[in-house]
Amino acid sequence: MHGPSEGVSEETDEANSAVKIVGGNVFVELDPDHPGFKDEGYRSRRNEIAKIALEWNEMSMDERRTKKIPHAPYSEDEDAVWAAIMERITPVHEKYACKQYLENAKKLGLPNDRIPQLQEVSETLEEMTGFRQEPVGGLVHPKTFHTALANRVFLSTQYIRHSSRPFYTPEPDVVHELVGHTAMLGVPEWAELNVLFGEADMRTESEAAINRLGSVYWYVLEFGTCREEGNVKSVGPGLLSSFGEMEHACASGEVEYRKPNFEEMETLAYDVTKYQPILYVWDSFEELYEKTKEFVTNWGTDNDPRKDLHQ
Repeated sequence: MHGPSEGVSEETDEANSAVKIVGGNVFVELDPDHPGFKDEGYRSRRNEIAKIALEWNEMSMDERRTKKIPHAPYSEDEDAVWAAIMERITPVHEKYACKQYLENAKKLGLPNDRIPQLQEVSETLEEMTGFRQEPVGGLVHPKTFHTALANRVFLSTQYIRHSSRPFYTPEPDVVHELVGHTAMLGVPEWAELNVLFGEADMRTESEAAINRLGSVYWYVLEFGTCREEGNVKSVGPGLLSSFGEMEHACASGEVEYRKPNFEEMETLAYDVTKYQPILYVWDSFEELYEKTKEFVTNWGTDNDPRKDLHQ
């Protein structure tokens, strides 16, 4: 999974957990400041979910396509967290989400009262665009993430934020993956862009170039925006999965809107721990798709005027 943290009522902290194997047991290490650090039940479920991801990723790609993703254990309190978020975020989507998201969210039909299992969501998504969502233990290197995209696989976390703070998470969780990414991956043009980014990454060898590509992905496929009838709308899942991010991006008056510039995006630093102060606004979703498709298709090829920086 490659995405932003999901702060809503306050700024986020950088994701700070690591999956380790201790004495043959899977253990998720949480920062002492994590809301779930002292909750043994929560930590036990996190360990079980991490084990699912580790065992899943030990299988080959062909094996995975013949297996069902095991169910993640969620408590009633965690289902209640999901329900609270869905109740709060749905009216914000209606105001600030792009029309492509709204149309596909209806088709996807995520439940409002419980956390859906990754397998059930993935089955629906696969029927829409051929994409699958598969479990991953946490943040992964951009190369790993993008290589999966090239195979129409979106690596997704399954854990959810702690119930003591339903509108805050120190790390991207299942809300970000399913509420943010899944509906957009059901849009054929958006799914195609994700595959093209994956293929571009597979053509890229240097760490510097991989980071440049990842930065463009951030500004377009995580935090992209476009205009609809003159209004700025959220397109990227980093916005769509957080009502705070959407409200900040589209209505706060505190964001610097810039004309899309891929060369600038490649090296413009971003902070995952804060609401984004700079966003690139496309004139339409169609423009975002066409211009990004051309850029990423040419990345590192003989048609790329900056080929030497993109290999």
